Amino acid sequence: MSRPSSRWLVGMAAVFLLPSSFAKDLPPAEKHIRRIWEFEDAGVSFNDDFSQGRLNGCEQAGTDEFKLTLSPENEPINPSPWYAFKVTSATARTLKLHFVLTAEGSVLRPRLSTDGKTWTELPKEGFVSKRDTREAWATIQAGPRPLWVAAQELLGIADLEQWMDRKARLPFAKEEPVGKSIEGRTLRSLTFGEGDAKNLVFVIGRQHPPEVTGSMALMQFVDTITADTDLARRYRAKFKTLVIPLVNPDGVEHGHWRSNMGGVDTNRDWKAFSQPETRAVSEALVRIGKSPGVKPYLFIDFHSTGEDVFYTQQDKDPTFPPDFTRRWLGAIHGRFPDYKFKREDAHNVGVPTSKGWAYETFGTPAITYELGYSTDRKLIRTVCEGAAEEMMKLLLEDEAKPKP
Repeated sequence: MSRPSSRWLVGMAAVFLLPSSFAKDLPPAEKHIRRIWEFEDAGVSFNDDFSQGRLNGCEQAGTDEFKLTLSPENEPINPSPWYAFKVTSATARTLKLHFVLTAEGSVLRPRLSTDGKTWTELPKEGFVSKRDTREAWATIQAGPRPLWVAAQELLGIADLEQWMDRKARLPFAKEEPVGKSIEGRTLRSLTFGEGDAKNLVFVIGRQHPPEVTGSMALMQFVDTITADTDLARRYRAKFKTLVIPLVNPDGVEHGHWRSNMGGVDTNRDWKAFSQPETRAVSEALVRIGKSPGVKPYLFIDFHSTGEDVFYTQQDKDPTFPPDFTRRWLGAIHGRFPDYKFKREDAHNVGVPTSKGWAYETFGTPAITYELGYSTDRKLIRTVCEGAAEEMMKLLLEDEAKPKP
């Protein structure tokens, strides 16, 4: 049986500890070391030497079977395991991958790609997962051409930066850096709208690194409000939309399960503001949202989870504009009656999330929109285009109403 030879692609292992001025007693995030495993006798290699790559251990368990260890950046942690690696074989062959988690969670059925851009989900018959034992087995076809294997499609910093670059060139777009991550990556914001528009909508995303479908949804949502359509033009004449698509770039880069490099779930840091990312984003929202004459109308934070769900305030909670959430979700359901989603109006009560903070700070409807990990990608695009259009219609109606 082959023993792997290893090539270390990053320097010494590093642990990022927060200074005493930051929140105390936080588990540190261990900086992932990218590695190549070469099983020379077997003619098989594995590596995670790319942005978002994460594989914590690899050993040969049989002629065509390999045991893969998946570990988070710190513990305790949300049970949302991330993995991404490439595998090659000297000859075309069937390989059995045995995933073993070192922390609580369930391994997602792999997405596969031969170019890192076009992805397919491994057929159900090729995958078995056992959450109670923290294991999973996947049967894949490998060969000389590298095969990407990942928990979700790779939609990382470079993809979001390219998308933001395109959006920043729009004539009604304004770009502004709002701060830096722990590792010094710029937190970019884009504001879309005509110069004299004073009404404001906030959109943020990717607080949690593995939540790729949330980024897909955010991008389609913003593509719709920036489109060259009559509705979008009328909306932009009355509303500006402030978008921060990548709140946790360090976590995305290193393939984290949940946290930033400080070992903190940024969506539980919207009270302590112990992390530079949450401080920078919240300060930018307050600075812009509380500028003279500006009127915030809505806050949306895009995420991913096991199903499509909107986390909201209760209908009895006062908001401006009033009753928007019920009307908006009703419009989405009316437009897509076969689209299955849930509404949870008591989620994270008292927990320091962005949604709770935005509601307390601005009094607007504040919504966390979660897209399922396995939600059909075409459906995500279709529904989020429609959701953005229904939002624009309702906000234009509300803006035209006499103000109390």
